[in-house]
Amino acid sequence: MGTALNAITLGIALLPTIVIMALVLANARFKREPIKKVASVFGISALSTIAAVILEMLGSFVLTLFVVILSLDLGTNSGVTIKEFLEYMLVVGPVEEACKYFTFKWIIFHDRDFDNTYDGVIYGAASALGFATLENLMYVFVGNDSPLETAAMRGVLSIPLHAITGIVMGYWFGISKYRRYNNVQPETHPERKAFIFSVAIHGTYDFLVTLPAIYEDSQAVSTGALVVLIGVMIFIYVLMGKTIRRAKNETHNIYNRYYYEQLDGAMQDRIGGKTSEKRRFFGMPFPFYRQQGFNPYDPYAGMNLAPVPAAPNAAYVFGTQQPYNPYYAPAAPQPMQTAPTIPPVQQPQGYPYQNQYAPQQPVYQEARQQQPNNWNDEVQTVYGPPSALRGSPLPGFGNAGNNVVQPPKKYCGNCGAEQKPGAKYCRVCGNKLTDE
Repeated sequence: MGTALNAITLGIALLPTIVIMALVLANARFKREPIKKVASVFGISALSTIAAVILEMLGSFVLTLFVVILSLDLGTNSGVTIKEFLEYMLVVGPVEEACKYFTFKWIIFHDRDFDNTYDGVIYGAASALGFATLENLMYVFVGNDSPLETAAMRGVLSIPLHAITGIVMGYWFGISKYRRYNNVQPETHPERKAFIFSVAIHGTYDFLVTLPAIYEDSQAVSTGALVVLIGVMIFIYVLMGKTIRRAKNETHNIYNRYYYEQLDGAMQDRIGGKTSEKRRFFGMPFPFYRQQGFNPYDPYAGMNLAPVPAAPNAAYVFGTQQPYNPYYAPAAPQPMQTAPTIPPVQQPQGYPYQNQYAPQQPVYQEARQQQPNNWNDEVQTVYGPPSALRGSPLPGFGNAGNNVVQPPKKYCGNCGAEQKPGAKYCRVCGNKLTDE
């Protein structure tokens, strides 16, 4: 009987996490995030509860010294109320929300898979629910005489609280990354304001839950705290639904034209893993990243990504080339003058090897005729995720070492999916296609 009860309790404790995470994943419009990456964020955030326990103990010790300095009388309800309020607002709330914030910031913010603003909601929910799940299991199964009731109450109250803070921070992390990688108000950090909001809502919730225990003899205070707590939870549930819906409707690709033209996006995609919003991703040469025919000072050479193609077979001398400027168009070269055709040498009739040794058309003319003249043609620019680089001459994406520009392909400007010729709407996201 005990084993069955523990299994039921465990299921109730895990059910809110499963439901909220499934709701977040089901609202993703374009693609599924890598399960391993979502699981890694979930697991690392769960392990951060250990750091949270240590930091909360240190914070409580410092707060106790502060209370002694203020000479608060902890024998009265008012003194205990002030002490509990300060602890939740200055210790518990900041420590637990900081674990989620820095898990997101250090692990996933610059990851190449975080390529859509809605991905912030997914990874933010994973970070918050990882922390909340392990904390919930500790409260339910460690030193608890009524684990089933605790699991049910925390499933309705505590887990949604942690989830909303992670979802809100994740939403604004997505907005922040979009702005920084597209040069739109790059100096702003809206995720920091989301962190302050998360601390405030977390501290308020914990204080309201504790208040009835402080005023056990006051029915009015207990009832008032319960009413306010119900209002806070309604606000949390409504805010969760609106944030997910808003993130879904306003989803945008993060790695767009500015990323590829100004941040050496093609090179960052080649290397993979972490990315950077800095303008000069490689300001100095890194020989261990260089491959045959690849110039780190001109990463667009030979690719079908830059607005202006580099001259074929251009000589490269260290320190002599200027930094790449996508808005500078070199003058079109003058067409090569055709050398006069030399008539074949007339040989006597019956000569068995007639015209064998006659001068032929110069080789350079033949090569010139075979080379396509694209100097005056408009260059097709391709932007999008690494899948958009397939078939390009970039080493590692199919045609390594081939400097011939492939015919331009058509991609969706919203999700980056490759489209069929003549398509008017994206077959993946339904976005209307343009001829740009």
